[in-house]
Amino acid sequence: MINISTNKQLNIILTNTNKALAQIIKSSSQKELEALSQNKDLKSIINSMFEQTSKNSSSDKALLELVKNNPTLKNLSDISTTINELLNTLKSDKNMLPIEKTLKGFLINIKDLDENTLKQKLENSGIFLESKLKNAQNPQLKLKTTLKTLFNMLEGSKVFNAKSILQDIKNILQTSVLQNASNEILAQPQNENTKVLEQLTKNIQKLIQKIEVHLKEPPKSDPIFSKESIKLLDKLSTLNTPEKLTSQHNIKKIISNDLKSILLKTSEELTNSSNPNQHEITKHIDKLLLTVDYQQLLSHLSNSSAIYLPFSWEQLENGNINIKKDKKDRFYCDIELQLKEYGELTLKLVLYDKNQLNFHIYSDNQKFKELVKQNIPKLRSALIDTQITPREIRLFTKTKSNSNSPYKTNEKPIDMGFEVKV
Repeated sequence: MINISTNKQLNIILTNTNKALAQIIKSSSQKELEALSQNKDLKSIINSMFEQTSKNSSSDKALLELVKNNPTLKNLSDISTTINELLNTLKSDKNMLPIEKTLKGFLINIKDLDENTLKQKLENSGIFLESKLKNAQNPQLKLKTTLKTLFNMLEGSKVFNAKSILQDIKNILQTSVLQNASNEILAQPQNENTKVLEQLTKNIQKLIQKIEVHLKEPPKSDPIFSKESIKLLDKLSTLNTPEKLTSQHNIKKIISNDLKSILLKTSEELTNSSNPNQHEITKHIDKLLLTVDYQQLLSHLSNSSAIYLPFSWEQLENGNINIKKDKKDRFYCDIELQLKEYGELTLKLVLYDKNQLNFHIYSDNQKFKELVKQNIPKLRSALIDTQITPREIRLFTKTKSNSNSPYKTNEKPIDMGFEVKV
């Protein structure tokens, strides 16, 4: 089992849990480690990384440079390749491991990549596992808060049984489960009384039914018919089973969908396994975990979010996406790709005024540039269909790209950003 802790000082940046940091310490010279410490011990440097706002100290900068220049981390293959390697190893195993199904679903073909799928894959990429666990909400606390808000809203209701509804809410709030509900109890497993949760669920369902009787009537000028009241009722409906009300429900949901937690669990299960491919499978899992830890370490040191984007695309060898935002709400996106057939490709995008886009494309491959020229009308139409106005789409020779950029070189507009590895 994975040991879950919601302690705010998460073990993302500790040498015994973060494989990337362990690699940095292992590979660094005595002189480099001394430059890091600057009369401080390593523990205090690491602890400083947990602060909400980066102080951009010299130690952090030095460690960031070591991370970026470490040969082991620099030479990590792209995540899609590593997932494919692991899948190929699993195929030769007669006993299918549960992780195989997860990996197949995670490595989506780029043709099937839509907005919702992309969001889901990024959320469950493993990069945000610890922060999601730290911020996990106890569903019992959510129920308690929802009921209190609903009570305050319906106090002004004039429907015939409003007093009865309010009394029902009071009675539910007075149950010991809700009186003691807090996020602190998530840190440790609870032995929760199933019968108590079942009764609580029944009371919630009765309350919902009592309110819904009025919603079938013609709308009146009464709080019970308000949009806010209906939204609160929808929230209550999502907490309608004992399982959904267990304090650990949200944590179980997080670790069952998150790639890093699934990799950790599989790695633990393989430790005492007699699987003939144990060594090879473990090697690929360690490599995937190292990649995730590397992105997490980059995020903490650069005060941004470094993530990877896993998808299947035969043309792609590797690539990076850097997204930044300035104080004027302009978004800058640099996409660096290495394509098997067309070589290096750079895309520079600037989004401003909510939906205005400048799009510059840089390539030295003449065949690719001709393809782009032929398809610019389709690209323009596709952008317009998504409510984005392409103000400028231009094609440049990559070797001359320094003099042609949609960014203003005399400004330093970047306020925050993140990097994606594809």
